[in-house]
Amino acid sequence: MERSIFKAYDIRGIYPEELSQEGAYLIGKALADFLNSEKVLIGRDARPSGNPLKHALVKGIMDRGVGVWDMGLITTPMVSFAAGKTGFPGIMVTASHNPPEYNGFKIIDRDVLPVGWDFGLNAVYERIMDGELPSKEKNGCIKDVYFLTDYTDFLLSKVGIGRKLKVCIDAFNGTTPVVLEKVLPEIDIDFIPLNFDIDGTYPRHPPNPLDYKNLEELKNAVLENGADFGVAFDGDGDRCVFVDENGEPVSPDLITAILAREMGVKDEWVLVDVRTSRSVVEEIEKLGGKPERVRVGHAYARRRLKELDGKIGGELAGHYYFKEMFYADSGILAFIHVLNYFSNVDTEFSRVIGKIKRYVSTGEVNFRIEDKDGAIEKVKDRFYDGKINMLDGLTVEYEDWWFNLRKSNTEPYLRLIVEARDKGVLEERFREIKGIIKEFT
Repeated sequence: MERSIFKAYDIRGIYPEELSQEGAYLIGKALADFLNSEKVLIGRDARPSGNPLKHALVKGIMDRGVGVWDMGLITTPMVSFAAGKTGFPGIMVTASHNPPEYNGFKIIDRDVLPVGWDFGLNAVYERIMDGELPSKEKNGCIKDVYFLTDYTDFLLSKVGIGRKLKVCIDAFNGTTPVVLEKVLPEIDIDFIPLNFDIDGTYPRHPPNPLDYKNLEELKNAVLENGADFGVAFDGDGDRCVFVDENGEPVSPDLITAILAREMGVKDEWVLVDVRTSRSVVEEIEKLGGKPERVRVGHAYARRRLKELDGKIGGELAGHYYFKEMFYADSGILAFIHVLNYFSNVDTEFSRVIGKIKRYVSTGEVNFRIEDKDGAIEKVKDRFYDGKINMLDGLTVEYEDWWFNLRKSNTEPYLRLIVEARDKGVLEERFREIKGIIKEFT
């Protein structure tokens, strides 16, 4: 089995060349041992390879004498919710925002924390490679379970609508309609559904809302319908991205500030990743909250949020974490809180964001290079006089600008984000850092 499918946050690869049914069976056996539970929750997204991979995974788990509760076609946050409710660990068969030829497994331990490479996937891989995974004499049993009512009741308990809004919602043909079609009729909004047909081939566009070209359909719908804003969900429903009333995409880190306003964070910890705008940090402080930057990735953010007993967390990638959700992420819960906020203020989405956003940014820019460490070191040497932090890659801060340069945990890229108070400073510094990096291409 290739080590390459074991990622920083999950297991993921092209089916069946990289992740096969035979591999899923062995992964199931190893996970049954690692998770050390009498039962394991299993769910899947809509990809065509989901069923064969799930069946192989389940067989591996049951052959090690462990029972399975099959949740069926669901969203990833539902696995976290069910794990929090039952105390059992869970596995979601999904490749999240990747194209349909990919699939994989997101693993949630019994404490509702994700199992990444640094938190157990390394041990799972080693156990598979050791080859000592015999079947038990007595197999585990499988049972179909249904948590949708409990989950939708939980979501609806968080609704606090003021004025009625018009919202366009793009499900990207993912599995969020399983939940949305139960929740939306109970909320006093006028909604325009897009791509609510669940189809794991993703016929309209890849299920990645961070690629802004995939938001064109949503943008057009917002403009044509005069909507207050639009929201798009990724393939498995743990992320969401918003567009304002003009159809313009809103940087996901800025949404963390909206969540902090709506939920109230006085004397509460709020986590942001190392790429998050200073504007958000300043807004959290203004609200009396305690911001803390963390490494990129839900495997790190969720653990830290739980350690601090923090209230919320947000990432540039569109993940939002909630104490009320067992410290897990949920795109639909984030949408509900954003909906609450804008239904209770008489101000357009763009104006609210415009007042929060006090800096200009490059956004995250990718560079495909071989010697990533060498590039980071040379950039560090150039900006030695700034405030340096190596929490996740290289972050260097100055009074009027800052940047983060880090290696991607999921793709072969070096990622750079630069932010400044002034556009001229931004362009000058970005050009300089880019020039150093390109020496290594």
